[in-house]
Amino acid sequence: MIDYLERFFQSMRPAFSRQATLVWFVIVWVGFVARSDTLGVSSIIRALLLAPITYPALLHFFHSTAWSVEGLMVCWWQWLAREDVAFRVEGRIVLLADHTKTPKDGRRMPAVTTLHPNSETASKPAFFRGHHWGCVGLLVQAGEKFFATPLGANIQQGIGTVAPKQSFQLCLSTRIIDMAQQIAAVLGEEAYLVLDAFFAVGTVFRAAAQSSPGAGQSIHILTRAKKNIVAYQQPRPKKKRGRGRPRTYGRTLKLMTLFDRWPHKFKSTRVNVYQGREKVRYLTLDLLWRPTAGLLRFFLFETSRGRIILMTSDLRLKPLTALQLYCRRVTIETMFDTLKNVMGAMGYHFWSKYLRPVSRRPSKNNTKRRVSSRPAKTQNTFDAIEKFVNLQLLTVGLLQLLSRKFPLQIWSKARCWLRTVTSEIPSEFVTRTALAAVLRANLFTFGKNWITQIIIHKQDPSEHTRLFQKVG
Repeated sequence: MIDYLERFFQSMRPAFSRQATLVWFVIVWVGFVARSDTLGVSSIIRALLLAPITYPALLHFFHSTAWSVEGLMVCWWQWLAREDVAFRVEGRIVLLADHTKTPKDGRRMPAVTTLHPNSETASKPAFFRGHHWGCVGLLVQAGEKFFATPLGANIQQGIGTVAPKQSFQLCLSTRIIDMAQQIAAVLGEEAYLVLDAFFAVGTVFRAAAQSSPGAGQSIHILTRAKKNIVAYQQPRPKKKRGRGRPRTYGRTLKLMTLFDRWPHKFKSTRVNVYQGREKVRYLTLDLLWRPTAGLLRFFLFETSRGRIILMTSDLRLKPLTALQLYCRRVTIETMFDTLKNVMGAMGYHFWSKYLRPVSRRPSKNNTKRRVSSRPAKTQNTFDAIEKFVNLQLLTVGLLQLLSRKFPLQIWSKARCWLRTVTSEIPSEFVTRTALAAVLRANLFTFGKNWITQIIIHKQDPSEHTRLFQKVG
């Protein structure tokens, strides 16, 4: 595993303009894996026994202009392409995307806005202050298990309050499409983008259709439709042309009513839905949708979990394939849970002293740019936040690749008891436990590999000596 990690870190070298920045990148990554708490940057120092003087250097690493999120993520995408780990359907890779929100009470923290939680839980207030993140992942199969390997994330609400160059040119729904198009362009791949019902709007389908003018559509959308969706049959051609413009739309169909109105048109089969195999009724319709002024394919499914309508821009996609793809969308929710609760990716505390403080009390969002005495410094703080989270994304993604490539070695090194083992492929939690044990063993036994030597040179000599005396 260590040799694999060294090859990975060396492949990230083009993302950094200086070798010293790459060294700090390795230290931060190992610290994210080895730390036992999630209390910001200081947890890295505690985990690796670094000298206290390295704390300002770690902060400077995240604020450094020697690297950027975009450059690092491009190297990460290219590594995934070389490893050829993507799950493919009809020759296309599968991208998963969604939003997630995290509370932040910092009065001087950039891009903090008033948010409303989408999840149905009593543990969250109706409104809170925080960051609204958009994330894109790649569907990866490991044995019978599927991962949403993260490809990147950015703050997608409140960015207009940071700097004038970041305006509201794109809405929340189409910013995700823009991210997916950039990924597909770098990888040189065509893709399916699987989304939830929030993205079942015309702007999403129109943005995806404009991704490659004059060629085949590089991004095809697959999303759950809203329950009140209305579509139209194609108008019947008239035998004799009359006066006026020909009809654009035919008969109006309220799709949710078709489950009861057209039961004889549905087909039945047995298929895997999430973790179980069950009988499913389904109907496929190619209909006109007014928001796009074009044809879309609609799938009506009736399962043990209820009735659901899926819609896609790919008129050749098969119904059961569409259902299987949408069932895999849950992996991005699992990835969000891993980020927040296993890795502590949202435990950042970057703030700008040049930004005018705002109240912690949720209030109506103001689209005006917040006042900063030094906008460039505030923008740098905003970039540091995105760097912190995207490094955590990269850490999770690499843990997934390790679990896929070295499952037996990870199980033997983890030595952690699990009440229920659900797969032969270890989870990110088990992989992190095993890798942390290996890294600590190398650090405390004078390991000769490149990663260990980098960290030893940054450690506090007094702490290192005291630990060995205690062990002895």
